[in-house]
Amino acid sequence: MKNRFIKLLLAAVLLGSLSPAAAQTREMDLSGEWRFQTDVMDFRRGSLSPRYNHQLQETIMLPGITDDYKIGYKSPYRHVDRLTRVYEYMGPAWYQRDIEFPADWKGKCIFLYFERTHWLSSVWVDTKEVSRLDYISVPHNHDLTDFVTPGKTHRITVCIDNRFQYNTHKWNHAHTEFTQINWNGILGEMKLVAVDPVYIDDMQLYPDLATNSVDVRLKIDNRTKKPFEGKALLTVSGNGLHVTKEVPVGGEAEEIDLTETVALGREAKLWDEFNPNLYTVECTLLTGAGKESFEHKKSATFGMREVAQGRNHILLNGRPLHLRGTVENAVFPKTGHAPVCDAEWERIMRIVKDYGLNHIRFHSWCPPAAAFRMADRHGVYLEVEMPMWGKDAEPDEARYDFFRREMRAILKEYGNHPSFVLYCNGNEITGNFDFIEELTADGRKLDTRHLYSGSTARTRVPSDQYYVSQQTNKGPVKVYEGRPSTDWDRSKESDVDVPVISHESGQRCVYPDFREIGKYTGPVEARNFELWREMLTANGMGDQAHDFFRASGALTVVEYKAVIEALLRSSKSAGFQLLSLNDFPGQGYAPVGVLDPFWDSKGLVTPEDWRAFCAPTVALLRYPKSAWFEDETFTAKAEVYNFGAAALKNAKIRWSITDGSGKAIAKGSLKSQTVGTDGVFPVGEFSAPLGKVRGPQKLTVHLNVGEKTSNSWDIWVYPRNAQLMQSDTEVLYTTEFGEQAKQYLAAGKKVVLTPAPNKVKGRKSTFHNHFWNPIMFAWAPMTIGCLIHAEQPVFADFPTSYHTDWQWWDILENAKVIEMQQTPRQLRPFIQVIDSFDNNEKLGIGFEARVGGGKLLVLAVDTKKKMDQRPATRQLLESIDRYVRSDRFAPEVTLDESFITSFMR
Repeated sequence: MKNRFIKLLLAAVLLGSLSPAAAQTREMDLSGEWRFQTDVMDFRRGSLSPRYNHQLQETIMLPGITDDYKIGYKSPYRHVDRLTRVYEYMGPAWYQRDIEFPADWKGKCIFLYFERTHWLSSVWVDTKEVSRLDYISVPHNHDLTDFVTPGKTHRITVCIDNRFQYNTHKWNHAHTEFTQINWNGILGEMKLVAVDPVYIDDMQLYPDLATNSVDVRLKIDNRTKKPFEGKALLTVSGNGLHVTKEVPVGGEAEEIDLTETVALGREAKLWDEFNPNLYTVECTLLTGAGKESFEHKKSATFGMREVAQGRNHILLNGRPLHLRGTVENAVFPKTGHAPVCDAEWERIMRIVKDYGLNHIRFHSWCPPAAAFRMADRHGVYLEVEMPMWGKDAEPDEARYDFFRREMRAILKEYGNHPSFVLYCNGNEITGNFDFIEELTADGRKLDTRHLYSGSTARTRVPSDQYYVSQQTNKGPVKVYEGRPSTDWDRSKESDVDVPVISHESGQRCVYPDFREIGKYTGPVEARNFELWREMLTANGMGDQAHDFFRASGALTVVEYKAVIEALLRSSKSAGFQLLSLNDFPGQGYAPVGVLDPFWDSKGLVTPEDWRAFCAPTVALLRYPKSAWFEDETFTAKAEVYNFGAAALKNAKIRWSITDGSGKAIAKGSLKSQTVGTDGVFPVGEFSAPLGKVRGPQKLTVHLNVGEKTSNSWDIWVYPRNAQLMQSDTEVLYTTEFGEQAKQYLAAGKKVVLTPAPNKVKGRKSTFHNHFWNPIMFAWAPMTIGCLIHAEQPVFADFPTSYHTDWQWWDILENAKVIEMQQTPRQLRPFIQVIDSFDNNEKLGIGFEARVGGGKLLVLAVDTKKKMDQRPATRQLLESIDRYVRSDRFAPEVTLDESFITSFMR
């Protein structure tokens, strides 16, 4: 008892004597000029005079990558399936510097810190190897303590090897040539750090909402080989809060674990997407061992938030989330690597929020710290993955060990960030799912601040807390394309035992915008764009490139609105992840975004217009079709998707239908009501007879909820057009190019040829743009929407824009695409189908020409099947009839009969 009393007394005296002094940590910035040399022969592995034995002869500036200095093989190629890296270098590269270590660092632990390297970093001090680190996702921190002498100058030689260190999938986005390049170099902070031998190795922060407190979990390293005693001063600050606590620490082990709860009081504010309140914990460690005293400081940021698994939704602070996400594929063509600065990630997070999203999935890679910091600040929920894809779960113990270490490193390095909500091992994994279950279960035990999933879009494992997929056991949860009706959703299919997030929704191609070529001024060039532009020009349509981009892009926006609204209507869905808001330039080049690879707008849709159908609160409408007869009654059910910050109290709900001039032809109100939050809420139904509509018109249905939420949908209304395709002595309507048609033409008369699609040689017609990209998914029909020549008089009585919209659904789904590359270049179809950008041939569904002395109009559309249910097709035929019977029908290009017979069966 006496000895114990003396110990406590000595500890009290020590605590009193250890006052916070100037921080004892020392840092030396290592950015700047380094000596450099490549090593394509890999002398290190061959033991042939490794580079660390010599003074390197070239120089390079760090942070940086070899591409910035034109190091490597200058590529002469023009890759079709990706951007072309201008200077390719894969192999070891050596970086060297002579550094004088300050004398006052004596007795300290000294570390060499690189924020981001790629992939293996090996360090030598003089000629002694210190260590090798092969983390992809976290900084490399080499311990130099036993290899350097403060007061002396040492030669530090670093080998960075960007070759694949394990047999991992070559497409994962952490190290690939398909998005960010397989760079070699060092990025971000690079420094020497000297700390006292009793220091905080790790500090993890676990908020507890029930008690308004935070558990501070410290791991203290004791390198003195002696017992130490002291105190930890904990300070929590932010949002007007300032709380301190002093805790005694001590022990003789090399590693001490300490957990302390700090009460924050009722004033502590929660963190979420609407209120991203952040707090900082600073720990000052004041200790002593024998006659020596030590000091070390460490700080970390956290948010008061808790994530949990609900039945259908992820719960944040007890409230259901609906994730509106995009997939980030490490697409950074300006630099060739992910940015490590706050400014660029802040730009990206602002764009994400501007487009009404609240979520980013990092597909098969983990971003640097700046991404987490900016997501914390702007309230964006992140899903983080390891560099794991495909067959990476097949048996391979070396690879397995790498993934085990990588997962733990990610959780340790980034686990405090409140934005880090979801963790997944990787993308579309196959192989040994016992290993995937091991990783997932271990992650759950290691860190309870996130939810875990074994694999994106593949086999489920028992430890899954959420699931990102195209499919559940109840059916498809994916939505790749829209429909001309809005009365459908994916609720039933999403209602399983864990929250389900729709995997890679959207993915409809836009024709490339060749104007982007000039933006590629960094380590990659869009040489594939050059190839496709040359091909389009050679095929006689170079002048139409921008029109193809605009028309296909407008259709993609139409599709995205339909896709997103369907997923918002899905009340049992946990959310969606678009692939993606910006273009994906790898794996064949997939221009599926409304933003280009630089996160710049393509000019297809404004953020404001996008947020009308993608936001925390969205007005929704369920109706059965988009094309109507004028003697029908439009009917709709109104809903409100509200995962906003609060309920909409006593919201006025108004609807209207306006014509092209903005004049209301019908309007009304639904019952004013309070719309709840965290769900999808029916708010009433309405109907409007369309009998007052005269002539074919595009109408717009508007729904306004309260003062800030509004959305709109286009519908088309047509007369019945009872008399169609009536032949007479001047105009022949026919489905066959037979003798009668040829006689009419020979006599200088007019022929309208509407062959049945099954009688036409050519491609299948479809409303949708091609999926993902035509190089990787080369399936029929390989088309990217239609360019409608709306200014031509054939459309005088058929309301249309330059692109297809939902009134074209019935027409295009009952048509055939004619291959027209062999026709004269000046002949342009009035319904011009856009070919895939890697083929670029002329295609059409409707065209006109002079044939055999007469005038021929061809429309490869079915004009027989259920015509009483096809108002848009009937109206197009009516418009064609009025056109061909007028003087405006005057084709300028002459075709030989042989071309007509060439596409007829």
